[in-house]
Amino acid sequence: MVDALDDLPESLRQRTGAMLLISSRAAAFVLDAFQRPGLAVTLKPDASPVTDADRGCEALVRQAIRAAFPEDGLLGEEHGEEPGTSPYRWVIDPIDGTVSFARGVPLFGVLVAVEEVGDGAPRVVAGSCELPALGERVWAARGAGAWWERAGCAAVRAQVSRTASIEDALVATTGIEYFRRAGTEPALEELSRRAGRIRGWSDCYSLALAATGRCDAAVEPWMNPWDSGPFPVIMEEAGGAFSGWDGAPGIHGRTAIAANPALQRELVGLLRGFTVRP
Repeated sequence: MVDALDDLPESLRQRTGAMLLISSRAAAFVLDAFQRPGLAVTLKPDASPVTDADRGCEALVRQAIRAAFPEDGLLGEEHGEEPGTSPYRWVIDPIDGTVSFARGVPLFGVLVAVEEVGDGAPRVVAGSCELPALGERVWAARGAGAWWERAGCAAVRAQVSRTASIEDALVATTGIEYFRRAGTEPALEELSRRAGRIRGWSDCYSLALAATGRCDAAVEPWMNPWDSGPFPVIMEEAGGAFSGWDGAPGIHGRTAIAANPALQRELVGLLRGFTVRP
């Protein structure tokens, strides 16, 4: 499976290998804090929760990246942006799904992505989603495939589902309150009317499910770059697509759709007309 990296350009091969090692260390750090008695949870100015584990994990990841690639840029949820001088920027969400993490629910992950930010539009070229409490990891590098690893199992290729219509699809989304925050309750109503099933498998877990074909699509109305981080390359290498509701690729839109190409196009057609509150 790691042999898949052999044919990558040297700069990407090095960063992908480092990404996997750093993600594993970060996952172990977070898992050590999971369900620990007395975990303190505070609210940030945007009312989202944060813990010392969030901040400590991102600090660990940043330190490791700086040591290996001091010229690369950094963008993280907890510690902001540090510009770099190379064509690469790392995008970090130390705990995606802090609500779940803080309540002892295992549906949270550590997200690390490598974005190429040279000439042209930025694009994610490598990314990892660690699910520490579930013993899973989904990762990809552009040209090396997408891989699904589970504790005690051999790594297998990640593949999206082949469900081609919304009416037959199992769609995951994080929570109704995000549609309310985005002012897109009518979009949720239309999606719930059209979709075969909707489930609240939240945050990065829903995106990992879409990348491995265990659900057909993930739809989110309120995203940040670190929330989307690794998923464009994971979805594309798994045979799928990742975009905003307007169909635009990348991680810098406010909304997200992850699905196989046919279902992604249908979902864009359904959702692109809904206005998202700034």
